[in-house]
Amino acid sequence: MQKRCAFLLSLSVVAMTLLGQAQTVSEQEKNKAVAREFVEVMNRGKLENYSDFHTADFVAHSAERDFTLAEDLAAAREERAAFPDMQGAVNHMVAEGDLVVVHWTIWGTNTQPGMGLPATGKPIKISGMTLFRFKGGKISEEWNAWSWLSVLKQLGLLCP
Repeated sequence: MQKRCAFLLSLSVVAMTLLGQAQTVSEQEKNKAVAREFVEVMNRGKLENYSDFHTADFVAHSAERDFTLAEDLAAAREERAAFPDMQGAVNHMVAEGDLVVVHWTIWGTNTQPGMGLPATGKPIKISGMTLFRFKGGKISEEWNAWSWLSVLKQLGLLCP
């Protein structure tokens, strides 16, 4: 009887652990889908849908300071103005807990002034990574890593 109770208890613990992991994986997959859809919204230049993917208290972290949702949207508009044909691709995506990391590549042609840049008419292609934190199925925080130096070199604004 003791062996049977111990076996049933062990089986219950395993079942509850697997169920908890399945829910976590499901939430992670949902967050990854939101991140991928957000990249597609950016590709289409549908910035009117930008805030649909973010919490009201969203924060974009940078080395210099933090940005609000309104400031981050303004920066996205500047990018789209400077590179009206900008496109992007998701190279890799990894999720753990409430975090999703997206390794991306973007490309486009700098045909208009924006982002503090003159219109150079030159194309760029860069890769980088964004770490998103999710809350309630929306992006609540963001960290980015990419090379501004590479952009300036490709645009001919810095010596190689």
